[in-house]
Amino acid sequence: MRSLSISSAIAACLVSPYSLALDAHVHGAAVLEVAKEGGEIEAVLRSPMANIVGFEYEARSAEDKATQANALEILKNANNILKLSASAHCLSDNVEVVLGHDDHDGHDDHDGHDDHDGQDDHDGHDDHDGHDDHDDHDGHDDHDDHDGHDDHDDHDGHDDHDGHEDHEGHADITATYRFTCSNPDALTDMNVGLFDAFNRVEKLHVNLITDKGAQQFELTPSSNHFKF
Repeated sequence: MRSLSISSAIAACLVSPYSLALDAHVHGAAVLEVAKEGGEIEAVLRSPMANIVGFEYEARSAEDKATQANALEILKNANNILKLSASAHCLSDNVEVVLGHDDHDGHDDHDGHDDHDGQDDHDGHDDHDGHDDHDDHDGHDDHDDHDGHDDHDDHDGHDDHDGHEDHEGHADITATYRFTCSNPDALTDMNVGLFDAFNRVEKLHVNLITDKGAQQFELTPSSNHFKF
C-alpha cells in the first residue's frame, strides 16, 4: 500500500479545480481539503469570512468583535465541525484558524482612487477634449461636477469608503484540523457539521486524498457526509 504524506496530499488538493474555485470568492461556498493516512487525518477548511462571521471588514466595534470571537470559537470545535466515525475513536490533536484579507491593501482594488486615478479616463474632461461638438457645454459636456473626477467628487480619492469598513476587499478564513484515530479500520465516513454551525454555507467542495486515491464531493445541507 502506498504511503501518503499528508502535507503533500494537502498541497495537491490546493491546486484542484474545487480548491481553485474558491478563488472566485463566492459567498455561500467553501472548500474542504481532507487527507487520510492510516489513523492520521488532516483537514483544511477554506471559506469566505462572510460565511462564518457574517462580515469581512476588520472587527472594530465591541459588537463585531464579540460576533467574530463567538464564530471562531464555534469553528475551533473540531468535533462539532467534522464528525468522524464514532467507533474509530478519533481525537482532535490541534486546530489552527487563520483570518486573511486579500491584497487590496484596504482599498478594495481602488488603490486610493477607485481605479480612476483622479480622472476616470476622462483626462479631466470626460474625453470631450473641451469641445466634443458641444459648444454649449463650455468644454465640460455638462460635467461641471466632474472636476476631473467624472462625478466622483464624493470619492475624495477613496470611493467614499471613509475608512473602508464594509469595503476592505475580500477576506477568507482557513481552519486546519488534525485528528488521530486509535481504531483507523473503523473509520468509514465523515459527517460535516459546518452547515448546522454556519447556515450561510450552502455548498462545500470536498477534495479527499487517501492511500486509495483521490475523490471529490460536493456537499450541501441536505447531503452533508461522505465515505472514505
